[in-house]
Amino acid sequence: MKALRIVGERQVVVREKADPRPGPNDVIVQMKASAICGSDLHPYRHPRPADLEGDLIPGHEPSGVIAEVGRDVRGWAVGDRVVVYFRRTCGQCLYCRTGHRNVCVNRRSSYGVGADGSDAEYMQVEAPSLMRLPDDMSFVDGAVIACQAGTAYYPLSRLEASGRDVLIVSGLGPVGLLATTFATAMGARVVGIDPSAPRRDLAAKVGAAYVLDPSAGSIVDQLHARYPDGADKLIETSGSNAAHAVIGDLLKPLGRAAIVGLGSSEFKMPLMRLVHRQITLFGTSIYPDTQMDEIWEFVRRHRISLSSVITNYFPLEQGPEAFRMADTATTGKVCFRFE
Repeated sequence: MKALRIVGERQVVVREKADPRPGPNDVIVQMKASAICGSDLHPYRHPRPADLEGDLIPGHEPSGVIAEVGRDVRGWAVGDRVVVYFRRTCGQCLYCRTGHRNVCVNRRSSYGVGADGSDAEYMQVEAPSLMRLPDDMSFVDGAVIACQAGTAYYPLSRLEASGRDVLIVSGLGPVGLLATTFATAMGARVVGIDPSAPRRDLAAKVGAAYVLDPSAGSIVDQLHARYPDGADKLIETSGSNAAHAVIGDLLKPLGRAAIVGLGSSEFKMPLMRLVHRQITLFGTSIYPDTQMDEIWEFVRRHRISLSSVITNYFPLEQGPEAFRMADTATTGKVCFRFE
């Protein structure tokens, strides 16, 4: 089969690799769509020795059809349409048993990180990682929701975004664009922030009431020119230290913020703003798989086009170009389609 591999800094190659075979509790999924996530770009831009020395296939946004089933697998059959939950968890800890697999304390390396991922024609998957793809949703929808749509929806549900809110989406990459789409459907007035003009344009198309450019002057002054008291809620997707530093100035007292982006390993925000304004701040890690049915129903009810955030499609054979495009930070989502 054809598969991608990272071989150096900003270097991806297409290669031939033996088709995977299922273990007793595994299935083989034939890929139909696999998208590139911002997390895939971290090892692409700055690969670690483990990224280069192994034989790892990247990608963790898989959607496809079961092609083969291991002998001990029950409840799944060849031909079933599936999405793969990319975080591999223990299934036994308190959090797994109470519907919070996303914060499993015994989790193993994820697909596309420590286990072969989805940027290939076939993928070996442990049966507990499978989620059904509804018949009324496309494989591209499945790839979008596998990581980034769920990652955008989950913090908004925790923020309880609604028509009462002015809600800032800081960072308008694919997660930010999906957060804009969902928050608008929830009734919030969304203010998008990003230095990329193409991404600001995309955010306006998917529902943002206003878009602001942090490179055009003080982002706090720009926001207060429209909303003198600041915003009610904020979702931060960029991971930028500069974006973190102004959260306390963008929010009203008693405001709430969800931190999603992992662009930086440090978080820098003036503590006085957090304390004096009594701002609630929480981190959020992908989404629990138990929320998947709720997300699908929300998408149906509001007639949301998940694929609207995809700006570029590529066949797997053009993997190097697809990663180069995603690396520009000017596009929406980049997706592989397997015909």
